[in-house]
Amino acid sequence: MSKEQILVDIEPLSRRILFASEKSLYEFLINNNIRIKSLCGGLGTCGKCKLLIQKGIEYVSPPSEKEYNFIINNELDKGWRLACQTSLNINKFKEIKENEQIQLRIFLPEDLLLEDFKILTYGLNKEAEINPAIKKIYTIVEKPTLDKPLPDLERINNSMLNLTEKKSKFSFNFDLLNLLPKILRESDHRITLTIWDDEEIIACEPGETVENNFGIAFDIGTTTIVGYLINLNTGKIHSVASKLNPQTAFGEDVVTRMTFIKDNEDGLNKLNSVVINALNDLVLRTCNRARIQPSQIYEATVVGNTVMHHIFLGLDPINIGLSPYIPIVQHGLNVKSKNLNLNINNHGNVYTLPIIAGFVGADTMGVILSSHVDEEKDLTLIIDIGTNGEIILGNHKIIATGSCAAGSALEGAHIKDGMRAAAGAIDSIKIDPDDFSVSYTTIKNKKPVGLCGSGLIDTVAEMLKAKILTRSGSFNKDCIEHKRFIKHGKTSEFVIAYKDENNLNRDITISQNDIREIQMAKAAFYSGTRVILHNSNFKDEIKQVFLAGAFGNYINKENAKFIGMIPDISDEKIFQIGNAAGIGAQNCLINKELRNKAELLLKNIKYIEIATKKEFQKEYAEAMYFPHLNLKYFPSLKDYAEIPKR
Repeated sequence: MSKEQILVDIEPLSRRILFASEKSLYEFLINNNIRIKSLCGGLGTCGKCKLLIQKGIEYVSPPSEKEYNFIINNELDKGWRLACQTSLNINKFKEIKENEQIQLRIFLPEDLLLEDFKILTYGLNKEAEINPAIKKIYTIVEKPTLDKPLPDLERINNSMLNLTEKKSKFSFNFDLLNLLPKILRESDHRITLTIWDDEEIIACEPGETVENNFGIAFDIGTTTIVGYLINLNTGKIHSVASKLNPQTAFGEDVVTRMTFIKDNEDGLNKLNSVVINALNDLVLRTCNRARIQPSQIYEATVVGNTVMHHIFLGLDPINIGLSPYIPIVQHGLNVKSKNLNLNINNHGNVYTLPIIAGFVGADTMGVILSSHVDEEKDLTLIIDIGTNGEIILGNHKIIATGSCAAGSALEGAHIKDGMRAAAGAIDSIKIDPDDFSVSYTTIKNKKPVGLCGSGLIDTVAEMLKAKILTRSGSFNKDCIEHKRFIKHGKTSEFVIAYKDENNLNRDITISQNDIREIQMAKAAFYSGTRVILHNSNFKDEIKQVFLAGAFGNYINKENAKFIGMIPDISDEKIFQIGNAAGIGAQNCLINKELRNKAELLLKNIKYIEIATKKEFQKEYAEAMYFPHLNLKYFPSLKDYAEIPKR
């Protein structure tokens, strides 16, 4: 068996690369333009290039003596190795059958990667009125006397009742009682009280600190996490931080993470711990930029898909993956930060938005709230494309939603040269229909290393326009003799970027299998939309489309229409609204009334289990074909006459 037959999946980059002739994994990564830390340049003396081999550990060399200096035995047993000291174990290949394919899966920790990732943190914000659940009030508390010896807590409550419209006393966090005497007397009874939801006093500080009133909104995605630090008095975002979700070490999607939890006794604790640590890192980073303390953050709001929501709360998500796909809880929750080990104010509140169904989570509720789709007169389609894909259809009369497992291919998974959006990813493409020459742009203008989602959509659309592809998605037989095609036996690949254009020492190509993956993804969205329309009794046609999420934000919307991923409506009616889920979390942080609105919406949102509907398979099969195209691209459609026009 040759090394060229060995596939290596690299996470969290979602890159799949053939192992060539490299001596070590370190050399393999560097040669494929994946930059990792190594102070010693791969000599094995610094221990910085530690990675995790998640699959195929039996096909690599045994640990070297140098590795024992940096990696303890139980870590070695779990697959942790130094990239510079790990190579393929050629002797193992003698046991492999000639046509058997070997696959390695490598996870690169965040502190190892030097990749420049493109994580979407902004979105179209229709803004929300400032009415947070957290309010800070400065007051001068009456001092006790022999004539009026009222207890500290009683006097604080009296002072607060005089300043507010509240008729009954505030509740007081028990842990704060021991702090009151010292705070009152050292500040000459001048204090600032932090109140949650007009009911509970959760913090007491000496002097006037009203201006230091912060909250943080989190969007916990399957692949990325974003945190927004917001001043709750003004609604101003003071800092934003993002990172890759470290849970990708345990699986690239929610299904594999649920499997990890099921198969490992402490699996849930591990996944919960890594996401909490990631959130605490974002808390620290945003606080450092804003020059405040984490204790000055009094509330956090959280969105995420249903599995991410459950894992964050430490709830077992296993039944979400089993029919009938039931979560443990659906309504919004308020949980004390200390119970979640979230490093904000110890008595702070954490609010999670409601989830809609097993595979339509709090992130979708965030999209609905921030897009105001419930106020639209025209029937509106919202597609939120991430590792999973959510579809929302609605207006001021009704909202319906469903989920399709289509997003991972558009993030580079299962695509030979696919990758997530990082420096060097090809993000836009043009193909000359006369000579098939390719022009492209890359993120950060780096040399190309792969294709991200927007580049994949462009590639398919441009290949259709150049008649390189037929409506069925097959390579046009009249084109495959062109020099731009590379043949591997009975299969062919179209070259997007030649090896002399990059640092990979190989061509970046798109294969027939890659085209099929994109067809399946676009078909899932289109057929899913059709199924929701059919099962929700909408009387109107779709008049506008909102594209949410990172993929939706950067995609060429004309090309998305061209390949039949979204309805063929005017470009002026297609809006790219960015990280709408994160905006929803922000708005719920600065306006508590939106939390009540979310609960009301929850009662009226119709959830459609798309894949179980009898018409789904037929719709999906038809949607696999590309639409009838403009005659300037296809002057003769006789080859496609048997395919019904959609």
